Amino acid sequence: MEGAGEDPYLGSKIAKARVHGFQGDDLKKDNTIAACAKHFAAYGFAEAGKEYNTVDIGTSTLFNTVLPPFKAASESGVKTFMNSFNDLNGIPVSASKYLQRDLLKTKWGFEGFVVSDWASINEIISWGHAKDKKEAAKIASLAGSDMDMEGYVYIQELVNLVKEGIVEEVIINDAVKRVLKVKYQLGLFEDPYKYCNTKNETERIGRKAHLYDALDMAKKSIVLLKNTTKLLPLKKEGQKIALIGPLAADKNSPLGSWRTASDDHTAISVLEGMKTYKGNSVKYAKGIDLIIGETSFIKEVNINTTSRDGIKEAIEVAKHVDVVVMVLGEHGFQSGEARSRTQLDLPGLQQELLEAVYKVNKDIVLVLNNGRPLAIEWASENIPSIVVGWQLGSQTGNAIAQVLYGDYNPSGKLPMTFPRSIGQIPIYYNHKNTGRAKNVENNVFWSHYIDQENTPLYPFGFGLSYTQFAYKNIIIKGSDFSINDAVNISVEISNIGDYDGKDVAQLYIRDLVGSVTRPVRELKGFELVLLKKGDTKTVEFVLTKKEFGFYNNNGDFIIEPGDFEIYIGGSSNANLKSEFTLR
Repeated sequence: MEGAGEDPYLGSKIAKARVHGFQGDDLKKDNTIAACAKHFAAYGFAEAGKEYNTVDIGTSTLFNTVLPPFKAASESGVKTFMNSFNDLNGIPVSASKYLQRDLLKTKWGFEGFVVSDWASINEIISWGHAKDKKEAAKIASLAGSDMDMEGYVYIQELVNLVKEGIVEEVIINDAVKRVLKVKYQLGLFEDPYKYCNTKNETERIGRKAHLYDALDMAKKSIVLLKNTTKLLPLKKEGQKIALIGPLAADKNSPLGSWRTASDDHTAISVLEGMKTYKGNSVKYAKGIDLIIGETSFIKEVNINTTSRDGIKEAIEVAKHVDVVVMVLGEHGFQSGEARSRTQLDLPGLQQELLEAVYKVNKDIVLVLNNGRPLAIEWASENIPSIVVGWQLGSQTGNAIAQVLYGDYNPSGKLPMTFPRSIGQIPIYYNHKNTGRAKNVENNVFWSHYIDQENTPLYPFGFGLSYTQFAYKNIIIKGSDFSINDAVNISVEISNIGDYDGKDVAQLYIRDLVGSVTRPVRELKGFELVLLKKGDTKTVEFVLTKKEFGFYNNNGDFIIEPGDFEIYIGGSSNANLKSEFTLR
């Protein structure tokens, strides 16, 4: 829920957009803020999926998957970087001179400052890379970590390190200049209280335009996974609807995990959103309770694993309605930092609740609230309509209701692969082919599981609409290309369904032979297309050496001649194909 998905191309585009969104064109304006690219680097590759754990990846993965979004942020002028809690190749990244000083500041030319994550410089000691705070301060400052967040190691140790000649003053001066430069760019020397303007807060927070934008973004993020019997969109009149689930009426979960400045219980719940539509009767049953506790820092929420008291009521409600809408998944405080799970099913007794309701009424729309992919194979096989509603913020309920009732035709796409089971993880679309990718000799000795197929439950880039789209007629303009040429590609997209709608046309390439093995597919272009029913449009893509190239194991960007395949469609499983050659 803190990331941009599994794909480095998409992640780079989102990084650029986020930097511009936060920083704008003039940092001195009072509606901007210095953006921070985090967590640098490989924080998402922790072993066993366990927070703050060690990271051990190859250079190909580092250069081609992990670093591109950070490089895009740097090139977009991001003012700060935050290092992360993990180690990388045996070095805690707060102590990594290679990442912070050699790569980021020297090779990439980053001119902002690097801030540690919360007390991560202290944790160099815990990693066993420094014996005490003095050594940790020395290592981190020399490595290029400019600001010590909440560790107090620099405050306590740096002066004496400089006096003793262990850390040169030039190192301190460089860090100070970087910090002061960003503060100057923000206008904080002219007005140190520019972000503490109560007049602005009163006029801007919760203003109508902002609520509209929050609703618009929420609707665009919703993904329709399944709609086999066309329960969706719901009829607006004459239906009896049961709304069931521990998250259906919750006004706190939709705000997510990191909601630093928000007030609790201020989101529009799905129940509230559904009740804005007056033509149907909606009856609500929780089914299962939430268990809410407190830790020293943040709320702890679980979904009941023992009490079945509410399931009977939910069953009775479901028996007597036309459609059941079930809102299940993870509470906002069950996803995010320090919320690692060993299972990706529906937490608590939710699966039992889902199956119990299914026995009495199979016309179920499952709305998932989740901050990560969930393993929902049973639901995918049995439930006719499934919507990924994520944790969409303050306008969650209105956004989900408008999608369910068809006032907004869903067009969202998955930024992450959904596995069939946790045994497939890590699972991602842009994997390598391997030496035994297929069962060509009809025997057991190929890359597979003996108890489950290799394919994901839902692939990266997947997302349905209430209408249908057809792709045809890829045209590559020209036939003989050098590595310096642009390759212009077009494709026709038709809306062959019953509604106006939008689809995200996605272009993937495959470099068939490389000096470093290449993925089976790589996203290299996407375009949102609005089509009225019956219409056809031509969409054009341009590929350049930036899209053809990749990083070798020394971190050098290279472009190699050879044969390429192109796939265009509505997901990473696109099967419309063409080829070209770079010479």
